[in-house]
Amino acid sequence: MSVNTGAETRIYIGPRLTADLPVDRAAAITQLSGLIYTEVGEVESIGDYGDTINDLTFASLASGRARHLKGLADAGSTELVIGFDAGDAGQLKLVEAFLDRSRYDYPFKVVYVDGETDYFAAKVMSNKKSGITVEGILKRNVTLGINSEIYEDTTP
Repeated sequence: MSVNTGAETRIYIGPRLTADLPVDRAAAITQLSGLIYTEVGEVESIGDYGDTINDLTFASLASGRARHLKGLADAGSTELVIGFDAGDAGQLKLVEAFLDRSRYDYPFKVVYVDGETDYFAAKVMSNKKSGITVEGILKRNVTLGINSEIYEDTTP
């Protein structure tokens, strides 16, 4: 695999999950890869995503030294900037997921030009329109609150 640009990267949304993902990574990837997804059209950019682990420190009186331990992992949230298309099936599924107040997440997959695929589960946390000016391109900005680890599948 070589270095690539983001051109030809695509993001897809799947059907609402009805249970939590398996704890086992391989089982989670198997489950996520077996779903039917809808491509979100006219995506201009996908923001940063991926785990950050909280730094927990402990100060020992005896050693006079701070120790660092790993706390919670948080994949955070990412923003999709999309050219607004009211008839795009993927954009309509994003709106549907935004309006859904159930406890379950929606699966997403990001497919890169070389075939590598990322999977994750998220809730659609915002659905805003922007670019509303005389010469602005009308866009949809969608924030995904990621509730799983990022499952990288490098087998295209």
